[in-house]
Amino acid sequence: MRKMRILWVDDEVHFLKPFVLFLEKKGYEVITASNGSDAIDIVLNDKIDLVILDEMMPGLDGLSTLKEIKAINNSLPVVMVTKSEEEGLMDKVIASQIAEYLIKPINPNQIIMAIKKIFQADEIKHNKLGEDYSKFMSSVNQRLYSTPTFKDWYGIYDDFVAWDQKLDETNDPGLKQTHFLEKRNCNSEFANFVENNYRDWLQTDDRPQLSFDIVSEYVTPKLNGSRPTYLIILDCMRLDQFKVIEPYISKLFNVDLKTYFSILPTATPYSRNAIFSGLLPEDIASRFPEYWESSDLDNSRNRNEHQLLDELLTDLGHNINPTSKYIKIFNMEEGNFVLRKINSWQKEKLIVLVYNFLDLVAHHRSRDSILQETIPDEEALRAFTRHWFLHSSLYEAMKVMSQQKANVIITTDHGSIKVNRATQVIGDKDTTVTVRYKEGKNLTANPKHAMFEGIPHNMGLPRKNIVDNFIFAKDDYYFVYPNLFHQYQKQFNGTFQHGGISMEEMLLPVAICTPKD
Repeated sequence: MRKMRILWVDDEVHFLKPFVLFLEKKGYEVITASNGSDAIDIVLNDKIDLVILDEMMPGLDGLSTLKEIKAINNSLPVVMVTKSEEEGLMDKVIASQIAEYLIKPINPNQIIMAIKKIFQADEIKHNKLGEDYSKFMSSVNQRLYSTPTFKDWYGIYDDFVAWDQKLDETNDPGLKQTHFLEKRNCNSEFANFVENNYRDWLQTDDRPQLSFDIVSEYVTPKLNGSRPTYLIILDCMRLDQFKVIEPYISKLFNVDLKTYFSILPTATPYSRNAIFSGLLPEDIASRFPEYWESSDLDNSRNRNEHQLLDELLTDLGHNINPTSKYIKIFNMEEGNFVLRKINSWQKEKLIVLVYNFLDLVAHHRSRDSILQETIPDEEALRAFTRHWFLHSSLYEAMKVMSQQKANVIITTDHGSIKVNRATQVIGDKDTTVTVRYKEGKNLTANPKHAMFEGIPHNMGLPRKNIVDNFIFAKDDYYFVYPNLFHQYQKQFNGTFQHGGISMEEMLLPVAICTPKD
């Protein structure tokens, strides 16, 4: 194996002998040159892996020599050695694309560290990352073994999301696959946790915050001041998606990020109506039957969100005169409408903006080959979310909100999960067509893959008739009928879905954004 060849350029080359001997003992081959011209000839005619270049030399100085070397081989790494720490010099050096610089006097270990930083950075980073991930896995397993509470699950999922972002910056398929399997295992435990506790939460105050708590907990406390309050719902936004746009929001506002649990099913007709009504679906259907239409269309039961919200505000003692503002944004035209009107809302008490873009992307991706290619996985979903937000009318609107010194609450109704495993379900012809949860008669599925509820009342859910029941897919499973198994498997495998039980669908962000001083 060929030794790494280092060219050391210094007009006082005779002082380099101790360094040369040290590096040779470390396994490097060192060539010296006493001036820039000789160095350039060596680079032209020899195979050099690294140049160590003195900045102050008579004749052709270090920066001039650097320029000539880069003209010959722009990818050749150069370490600049200088006596000066002047900012102007460092700007010139950085602009000249050096790999590293060292301030005299230097010692041999500094040289070794510089070489490692240049040539072994990826390996060192990879080894450190692997070591850190092993510690993370050990920590997660300890927490799972200790019977985690809902507060513990907030922390576990937040740690997974942090690792999602770290691994997005690496090209390590092995570590990413390990992360995927670890998250899958954790989701299995999470689904069991929800199955064992969800019904009890609906009967006690010793529970996590749920969808129906959002307005009373985070919105109405902001309505007593003189500033406008904006409630922004980004339909189908996961915690990891919010995390990639949070840095840009933090430049506009002080952000206090909380986590809450979506109700089940984690689907818009249930979870978003719960947010705006402050009620469980069963109570909405009982108290406002005219707002709870029986339909398989996802958005039909969400036509009256504004009315439900105003009823809730009245119940909570907030009579907004004449009413709160409520706008749904499905497309660019409606987003631009918000931008045109937002300056006139400075005196409003409460403005609700519901952005459906992320949910539309998730739904259309399952049918659109271009979107499937553009967003092949969760890493791409995060990148897509960041790109969308930075070029969205929402971001522009939030800049205006910041100027208005408004209070802004950003949240979502549910998340989504990329489904990878089909599981068979049996039901009658009137069973709902959704793939992560189903409502119908005599539903049957593998209990390892699904949570069953034969008495919907126990989960705060209405039912069409006395024999209706619900099932919810766990982990990354999705429901497929036996007679069309392969057809639906081909259609849905690898798509982003919601309605079931997973950390991605249930553990959701709510960001309380307050004005910067």
